[in-house]
Amino acid sequence: MARQQDAVRPAEPAAVLAGRLRAALEDSAVPGRAEAERAYLKSELQHLGVPVPAMRAVVRNALRAAPGLDRAELLELAAELWAPPVHESRSCALLLLEYRAELLRAEDTAFLERLLRECATWAHVDLLAPKVAGALLLRLPETAADFQRWSRDEEQWVRRGGVLSYVLALREPAEFPHHFDAFAALADPLLADPRFFVRKAVGWTLREGVKHHPAEVTGWLGRRLDRVSGLTLREAIRPVDEQAATRLLAAHRELHGRRPQG
Repeated sequence: MARQQDAVRPAEPAAVLAGRLRAALEDSAVPGRAEAERAYLKSELQHLGVPVPAMRAVVRNALRAAPGLDRAELLELAAELWAPPVHESRSCALLLLEYRAELLRAEDTAFLERLLRECATWAHVDLLAPKVAGALLLRLPETAADFQRWSRDEEQWVRRGGVLSYVLALREPAEFPHHFDAFAALADPLLADPRFFVRKAVGWTLREGVKHHPAEVTGWLGRRLDRVSGLTLREAIRPVDEQAATRLLAAHRELHGRRPQG
C-alpha cells in the first residue's frame, strides 16, 4: 500500500518543485523578449521573457512529474510560485491553478482574492478569473456571492476579476440561462465605471453570451445605450451580424453624439 501511495504523490516538497519549475522557465526564455514585454505591460515585476505557450508546457511537464498533487500541495506550490515578484513565475502559479481547478473548494476563493489584490497587471487577472474562478462558479455555484462581491470592490483588478469570473458561464450555451440574470445585475452598475479595464471586461464577458444568445444580450444592451460606453458596446457586439451591430452603434452615436465614446 505504501508503495502505491508513493507512486501517485509528489516526490519533492513544494519549494523544490517550484525551484525546478523556475529553472525550466529560465531555460525557456527568449532573448530580447523580457524588456519588450515588461514595457508593453507597464510592469514593475521582473520578466524572464518566456512566451505563454512555453509557460504552459513548463507547467504541464511539472504536473506530469507530480501526478498525485492534492489540494493542499496545489495551494502550497501555487503560493511558492506566486511569492517572487517574477512575471512568469506568477503566471505559472495561475496556470497551475487552472489545470487543477477541479481540486479547489469554495473556501479557496479567499486565496484567489488575495492573488487578485496582489496582481499588478491585467495579464494575471485574465489568467486567474476566467478559467480558475470561472471553473469554480460552474462547479460550485455558491461561489457566485464572492465573485459578485469582487465586482463591487473599488480595487480595479479585483473588480475586473469579479466580472471575468462569469466568462465561462456565459460562454457555455447550456449555462447561460442560469447565470445571465446574475451577471446582468452585476454588470449594470459597472456601465458607469470610468476605467478602461473594467469597461472592456464587461464587454468581453457579454461577447461570450452574444455568440449564442444574441437577441437577449443585444436587447439588454439596447435598453442601456444611454449609459453603456462605446468600448463596452463594441467589445460585446463583435460576433453580432453586421446589420444588427450597425443599428446598435448608430443608436449609440445618436445618444452620445458623433464622437465615439470610450
